[in-house]
Amino acid sequence: MLINIDELLAGEERELEFKENIEIPKVYSKFTSVPVVVKGKISKVGDDFRFEGNVSADLHLVCDSCLTEFSKTIDFPVFGIFKRETDDEEDYIISDNVIDLSSMVLTELLLNFPMRNICREDCKGLCIKCGHNLNISDCGCDRTVRNPEFEKLRSLFDQEV
Repeated sequence: MLINIDELLAGEERELEFKENIEIPKVYSKFTSVPVVVKGKISKVGDDFRFEGNVSADLHLVCDSCLTEFSKTIDFPVFGIFKRETDDEEDYIISDNVIDLSSMVLTELLLNFPMRNICREDCKGLCIKCGHNLNISDCGCDRTVRNPEFEKLRSLFDQEV
């Protein structure tokens, strides 16, 4: 996602589109290569360059509840200011008259990554006794969980008065 800024004049906007795979850390997903589409425009504002656009990423995830693999597409806006020299951590640096959008897109992708990966809204997860996927069928296990600390209290209600 390299942009050569030699010919970009002040006030001029250039439409851009990139389709690439971005490598993400393994802690986010077991699938580390994410195909992304970046569409946007870059413009020169004074000595700085401003990129504004949208990212669409096709994520391949594993459900946190039932461990089933599934796909999900996320879309999010991106915005970045590129400078030749910067003191601000929020700005990106230009090197050799080339802007590399990869670090900005990766940062925004990781910030927009789902906090919880659920394959569908009504995912039932796995049985806590046998590990069967409850989305496929019911396993028949008794899944009532009782806190052993309250068994004495339960015995009071079991007595006839």
